[in-house]
Amino acid sequence: MINISKLKALKIFLTIYGILSIMLFATLFLLTSIDAPIMQEGGALRFLRWDILSKHVELMIEIVYLVWGIFMLIAARNPLANLSFLNFTLWANLAHGILMIPQAMMVGLMYKMYTDIAYCLFLAIGLWIWTLKGVEIVKPKIV
Repeated sequence: MINISKLKALKIFLTIYGILSIMLFATLFLLTSIDAPIMQEGGALRFLRWDILSKHVELMIEIVYLVWGIFMLIAARNPLANLSFLNFTLWANLAHGILMIPQAMMVGLMYKMYTDIAYCLFLAIGLWIWTLKGVEIVKPKIV
């Protein structure tokens, strides 16, 4: 049986996270593309970067997360049809977030616990809480 209130909460969570992800990563993609001073050393948004990576690497990461945000909005329309995507998103972000914790400690970027790491772990935890588990999708029989 499908828990309707849990499904509704999942749809809302995916919609909000999808919109925020699109806004965040589209902005970062644009700022990285134009080498905006605000993202450079001493700039107000420098904290959003780990290290100055090769520009093409940063753009690749940003575009992947931008597309991920778009797919979260798509999944919000019909989460039951996108359980594989949601499970992948949960486990990929959990693994990514956990991996970043010791990395942030090693390089002295503890504030990353409140930015990048929080983004990944909050997404994973939200999906863990609201993704329907043990739901069997029954296809109607064609007579």
